[in-house]
Amino acid sequence: MNRSRREFLKWLGASFIGGFIGGLMDYLGLDSYSEVTKTIYEGNKLANATETVTITVTKPVINPQASQTYTTTTTVTETTTQTNSTTTQPPQNLEQILFGNSNMQFIPLEVTDVEIGNYNAYLTVYDRLTQTELQIELPIKYVSNGNINIKDLLSGVNNYNLNNGTNYRTYLVLGRANINQAVQQNGKWILPAPQIYYNMLISDRGWKDIYKALPNLWNENAMVVMPTSGQGPYSNSLYGWDNVNQDSIIILYQNGQQVNSVLNYINLADSILGTPNNSNPTEGGILHVDTIANTQGVGVYNNGGNQYPVYGVNNYYGTYIVLIQGQGNELFSNL
Repeated sequence: MNRSRREFLKWLGASFIGGFIGGLMDYLGLDSYSEVTKTIYEGNKLANATETVTITVTKPVINPQASQTYTTTTTVTETTTQTNSTTTQPPQNLEQILFGNSNMQFIPLEVTDVEIGNYNAYLTVYDRLTQTELQIELPIKYVSNGNINIKDLLSGVNNYNLNNGTNYRTYLVLGRANINQAVQQNGKWILPAPQIYYNMLISDRGWKDIYKALPNLWNENAMVVMPTSGQGPYSNSLYGWDNVNQDSIIILYQNGQQVNSVLNYINLADSILGTPNNSNPTEGGILHVDTIANTQGVGVYNNGGNQYPVYGVNNYYGTYIVLIQGQGNELFSNL
């Protein structure tokens, strides 16, 4: 409580007490009273404070042998309220919202809903790093190729999950560079095409696993091989394609679980493209089924005069379905 208010309350209390005493003296026929004593209790913090005033009134001597004393106590309570408030400034741009205080250079955003307009795609995405749901707008040509767009991916994944009891998810992997140029209008963040870098992929892995897998492509600790559904000549092997060397290869996986996972991804890609039983959906150039792995050459397989390099998988970082972009800047150009 500030000083002026305290002084006012004390004056008000004193005025009340003075009037009360005067009335009491008139009632009792008194003409004098003793000095007022005050006891004040006050802590070192703003809190409720109670001021107790004790007034002693002495009646004049009528009978010298029996003087009479009347005591009245008046309590004045002052209440002050202290409000502790912490003001948190909301994030000012999309970079702060998505990445927070991390040093991450890209973020996998789970796509939960898509609406397609004449020129733009409107994505609802969920950032599991900051647990934030966002609305993103970007040109539809950036999230489509031929007759396949991001909405087809999401609906194809949802239908496949419903029919097969699987848990595949669609991701927009968004780069950090230039993302602070995004502008918010009508609750939607408009991405600064063509300055953004991104990929679209499908995985049954969580965003943390995806984030751990993809940097291996940057630092050359992994390569991308594109498997087919053709069984290779060895246990747990599939025929595939080396996109870098443009060569047919044999991929020797670590176990049958990895092989089954790859075959399931191929089935999902076929389902999205509407090409069931296609052994190699990658050949259409729209969806790639990519295995990211650290590999090493373990030999050459000869079959009727044809030679196939054999790549053994050392570290398996997962298999993904990737939508090959019609336009835009790829975040990982080797997918």
